[in-house]
Amino acid sequence: MDLLPRKSGPIVLSFIESLRDPFERWVEEQGIRRPVCILSDLFINWTVHSAERFGTIRVIFAPCGAFGTSVFHAIFGSITTNTVRKEGDSVIVDGILSSAVKFTKEQMPDRLLQLDQSDPGRRFLTGKMQSMSKCWGMLVNTFDELEPHYLQHLENILNGKPLWSVGPVVPLGCIANQRGKAADISEDKLVQWLDSKSPCSFIYVSFGSQAFLSQEQTQALARSLEASHQPFVWSIKVSPETVSAESNQEELCASYLPEGFMERDNGLVIWGWAPQLVILSHPSVGAFMSHCGWNSTLESILMVVPMVTWPMFGEQHFNSKLVTEELGIGVQFCQHMDGIPCEDKVEKSVRLVLSSEEGTDMRKRAVKYQRLAKQSVGGGGSSTLNLQGFANEMHKLMNCNGEDRIGDGYDLSV
Repeated sequence: MDLLPRKSGPIVLSFIESLRDPFERWVEEQGIRRPVCILSDLFINWTVHSAERFGTIRVIFAPCGAFGTSVFHAIFGSITTNTVRKEGDSVIVDGILSSAVKFTKEQMPDRLLQLDQSDPGRRFLTGKMQSMSKCWGMLVNTFDELEPHYLQHLENILNGKPLWSVGPVVPLGCIANQRGKAADISEDKLVQWLDSKSPCSFIYVSFGSQAFLSQEQTQALARSLEASHQPFVWSIKVSPETVSAESNQEELCASYLPEGFMERDNGLVIWGWAPQLVILSHPSVGAFMSHCGWNSTLESILMVVPMVTWPMFGEQHFNSKLVTEELGIGVQFCQHMDGIPCEDKVEKSVRLVLSSEEGTDMRKRAVKYQRLAKQSVGGGGSSTLNLQGFANEMHKLMNCNGEDRIGDGYDLSV
């Protein structure tokens, strides 16, 4: 994904749609007459048809949280249910809780409400949400104690079909085994820098694998970080559209950073991938500046690192609202993929989390959620029991034929 152009949504959508035929050929080649289940990412709508073709059930996995999934469902269901309305500068989403959820226009994904019916992105997301009604059950990458009300809302959407929260689906005890590709920095060099800092004293800056800052954005953020006078580790990923693979570090610095920025030794800059879990698990990290992707959000909670958020697209805006307004473990300073950071706002946000009483309170709340997260995946925890429950249901299906499934309450219809 990190090699794709900056705005490559149509390419990704086309690729996802093209996977149906090879997937179905592969199933046939295995000699499987009827799979027990097709476990499908929520984004892959065509598995509805594959499940019908093979006469089996379809269980969907939502890789994002219950709140983000609920809001997306409300927005794209609003075509027929009128669950989204505008009031001045606010967007009101009805039907998620007993009271409506209120967003500012800035908190909504850019252009989301303006997409017309012919837009491939809108058609894809609408189909994604509509396909929820055609599943047999649903797994969600969250845990009961983090989003209880929104999980209840998803249960209502599913209308009695089983829902299992099985998160956080991130490596808890395998800090050295990074998700993603190899890091672009020596771990020895990185750990030496981290060890030189006092506890909770620096901010880690990374915006995931799919967001590339422009030169203007990067320079604005660099000036802002420097003005905060707080140490940082910054993982900078540049778009392959604007910089050749042969570009060296000096060329990148000259193109993307203010003159003399590196010489002033404000922090550690990593051009490319950083070992995120190694950094977030180190006692010297005090804040995480992030795009608020769901994996990064869960990792932040698990490592007790309050967030300074810049949501850019998709459900990241909803994740940021959850983190900053409901969980109280972060603060937002910018929004949208094309946003330009305000120096004063970045400086205040970084200082607030790293060196204020409010930041200390955020850390205390994060400790509570970390404890609940670890309990959920421990023995007898909610996510452990839910995953066991899902496995038990699959074993029951595996041990009976199609006629028995229907007769015993395992209706294959959707």
